[in-house]
Amino acid sequence: MQSNILLSVIIPHHNIPNLLTRCLYTIPVRDDIQIIVVDDKSEDCYLEDLKNIRHQFSYVDFIYLKENKGGGYARNVGLQHAKGRYLLFADADDFFTYGLYTVLDDYLKSDADVIFFDAISQDSDTYKISFRARHLNRMIRRYAKNTKESERNLRYVFGEPWSKMVKRSIVEEYSIKFDETNIHNDTKFSYLVGLYCKKMIVDQRAIYCVTTRQGSVSKVTSLDRMLTRTKVFGDANLFYKSHQINYFEERALRPLMFFLYKGKLREYKMCKSILKSCGMSSWELFYRQITYPFLLAKKIFLKYS
Repeated sequence: MQSNILLSVIIPHHNIPNLLTRCLYTIPVRDDIQIIVVDDKSEDCYLEDLKNIRHQFSYVDFIYLKENKGGGYARNVGLQHAKGRYLLFADADDFFTYGLYTVLDDYLKSDADVIFFDAISQDSDTYKISFRARHLNRMIRRYAKNTKESERNLRYVFGEPWSKMVKRSIVEEYSIKFDETNIHNDTKFSYLVGLYCKKMIVDQRAIYCVTTRQGSVSKVTSLDRMLTRTKVFGDANLFYKSHQINYFEERALRPLMFFLYKGKLREYKMCKSILKSCGMSSWELFYRQITYPFLLAKKIFLKYS
């Protein structure tokens, strides 16, 4: 039987029920929208809050995981339960703008594979303007000028899953999933969606607010996370090279150069080994390290210009 659900909103959650509540309040309540919250084994002290949220938002599908396996795994579980024609992702500490209410009827029956929207960014506590959406803002502005570079960036470089509606059929047809890593679990998902997307639409309206928050996953730094970052973006560069995409992701080199600067040779060699396993030759590694300051300077210039 064909589902009448046109949009499935998937939200992984862990230990922030008050922010999850804020996020849920910003999603329209409609018969053709399915909202899936996947709780990634929140601590017991939050169970009562989650019970109250489930009672308050009775139309939301709640899934409780028995183990804490991270946002990528939680999103993959959400994909298994999604029924909508389109998929829309959110982090529990972010929220949607009123723009979401105005764009849904424009696109829910579209033939596009992916619809990209702009976003805003604010501090989660003070609601002052922050800059986590700046890279997307730049891509959207450049797309309006009809540049091929901006389309490439939206398809393959914009690695976050939020602020874009993805047709569920291409995710299922090509078995696209999120990596179940401790960081950057959405990078591969995003560039594979970009690869198989035949028709894309870019809308300059901002439908999403990505927040800055102390204690968020993106703020945590550790050796295993830095090694994961090296692997994820090393694989991304291998993908770009194998598909003749003219782009190099400097974040693959960032941990390597950090350890070199700090004189941590053991960790430096670990990053170097990972990058070689991702297809980088010794010559390319040498060249990239020599030219890295120029690459970083260019990125900083673009970021603040």
